[in-house]
Amino acid sequence: MKREPRPTDRFHDFLGLANRSFEQERLLVFYGTSGSGKSSNLKFLADHHSEFRDQRTPWVWTMGKDFEVSGVRNNRLVAVDEIISFLQFPALRKLLKTNQTVAVASHLHPLWFKMLGLTLPIRSFRTDADGAKLRAYLKGRGVRYTENALQSFCRRYRSSYVELQCILERAPGQSLDHALRFNRKFDNISISKRKEWSPVHPCLKFD
Repeated sequence: MKREPRPTDRFHDFLGLANRSFEQERLLVFYGTSGSGKSSNLKFLADHHSEFRDQRTPWVWTMGKDFEVSGVRNNRLVAVDEIISFLQFPALRKLLKTNQTVAVASHLHPLWFKMLGLTLPIRSFRTDADGAKLRAYLKGRGVRYTENALQSFCRRYRSSYVELQCILERAPGQSLDHALRFNRKFDNISISKRKEWSPVHPCLKFD
């Protein structure tokens, strides 16, 4: 069973971004598995955080390749989606020189970003390590689950919204425990890469 990233039903600020100050930040790294909320948290930061929502935030789609940033300068915040290789760092370095703060969605561990400068202040946020956000998601959808089932899911797929959605859709109206048993017996979730795709901003919904 192949899956493609989709936004969550409701945005849950599991990283506590709304209550954080980013006034002195230079590089923010949101890292984790696909479907765990990296882009959604970037979108929340750019459009809804009190320090950035009243200003224009350029959104740079890298398509996982080298990208051009010569025209992106003098911004309070720049969002970059996504960084998958240190070969993309030259463009990222240019953004850091010409803008105040750069926030990236990344599959790389934050330690890789030290290649940009050992003294560069980096604040990182891991998006796939917290099962609490999935508890909130399941509660919001009225899906029954046991803690054993949730922990089993997290061990196999980490804290990914998209994998959870895929599994629940194959057993509608059932508990997570039942859906997981069905998944293990009949399905296999894999990631497929498209040669061509159209970027789509996450659609955030709030209660």
